[in-house]
This record gives sequence, C-alpha cells and structure tokens, in this order.
Amino acid sequence: MSLIKILPSFERSVKKLTPYEKKILANSLEKLNFFLVTRQYSGGFRFKKINHDKYEFRVDARLRVVIKKENDIYYLVLAGDHNSIKHYLRNFR
Repeated sequence: MSLIKILPSFERSVKKLTPYEKKILANSLEKLNFFLVTRQYSGGFRFKKINHDKYEFRVDARLRVVIKKENDIYYLVLAGDHNSIKHYLRNFR
C-alpha cells in the first residue's frame, strides 16, 4: 500500500495559492489518491515521471505538484507554476 506524506515545503507552497487554486488542488489530491490505490487514471489527471525518483502531476493548465517517491512512500514536495517547478528541479536533482 502506498503512503502519501506532506513535506513542509509543500505546506509553504500551498499557503501562497489562491482559495480557488487550493480548492482545485484538493480535488487533484483526491485523484492522486485514487490513482495510487487503483493505478487507474481518472478524468483529466496527468501523472508523469520527471527523473528517477521525482514525479509531477497537473492540477490545472498552470499549477503543478512535484512528488518524490522513496520505496512505497510518495512525498508531496512542492505546488507551483511551471517556473517554480523548473527552479526546484534545477536546484535539487
């Protein structure tokens, strides 16, 4: 069974989001949970591998979430736009 853990960096990035973005993020996190339990994609959910232990899923056209996988634990690392994700990946390979 996969576990999801929230890192402080994710909590900080979520605080910067608008109320609307937080609402659609919550919906996307439910889709992530469904995907991890069933391994089936629900409508509109995009989940892709970035490198050997990092993944990304799309919340909407602008907002993304980075996840780091270690063993069977998925760590929510960062929520942000394309530029903030790119900056994270450049600094934390």
